[in-house]
Amino acid sequence: MKSLAPLELRAILADVARSRALDQTPADMIKRWREDRLLAPSLLDPREALPITGKLWELTPKEFVGVTLSQLTSLGSGVHLGGRGQNRVISTMRLTEVLADPVHGLALEASRRRRNGHSRVHLATHARCTHAWDSTEESSHELRFSLVSSAPDGGGLSTEAELLDLHLDFWREAIGAIVPGGRIELSVWDATLAALVAERGTCDGIIVIDGDARGTSSERTPWRNPYATAAFRFVLDEDGQSVELGDGGFVTWTQSLTRNRKDRCLVSGISVDAIVAHTWESE
Repeated sequence: MKSLAPLELRAILADVARSRALDQTPADMIKRWREDRLLAPSLLDPREALPITGKLWELTPKEFVGVTLSQLTSLGSGVHLGGRGQNRVISTMRLTEVLADPVHGLALEASRRRRNGHSRVHLATHARCTHAWDSTEESSHELRFSLVSSAPDGGGLSTEAELLDLHLDFWREAIGAIVPGGRIELSVWDATLAALVAERGTCDGIIVIDGDARGTSSERTPWRNPYATAAFRFVLDEDGQSVELGDGGFVTWTQSLTRNRKDRCLVSGISVDAIVAHTWESE
């Protein structure tokens, strides 16, 4: 298969899919709809999500450009950006995969814009994404609201501090508005950046946790993406348990995507489905 040109491989796989599709009967389709968790609708009523996404967009800083992502992203996004095995995302026959996290698509778009000459790029979106790795009975897809910022290194970790201020100022206000009782926990793994954000007041109203804790403790849910330098998460305590609603942090993805080791990228996102399930009461 590796010796085949991409177009030849695509044609073969498309022919296989066509043949298998023609063999399916209505009974086969309804059976799969009943049994395949990837096809199951979410329990979320779309009308409950609208006021939340509306409020998030209302609070989004003017620096962020809204983007409507495709439901597909480049094949390998989950592996190279999200650190996931390919068996944990939904691959297609066209060298694409189903979006597993909106920040992956936003990072690719931010890198495209940076390579086209934009000095700083701030993007925002809300998108439904699909996970193939969960073993729970819950829906395999969720609606997430996400931000991605890509900017050149300004020296002395000044860019990292500025991006943290931009994202955390938004999330501090958003969490206060839509998640009563929610909190933000911040971990900074670089001593210089830790001193800088403390001096700038970035940590005001935020809980700073052990800088060595990367979510590997049994008491903490693992980070959604592989982060470096600093990361944060949004947490709600419910019935004695901590529920993680979303997270964010610095990633190195855009350095390779833009072919610029000086690029700095901060991503963050929250699950609208989780907000509805745990906190929201529609009016």
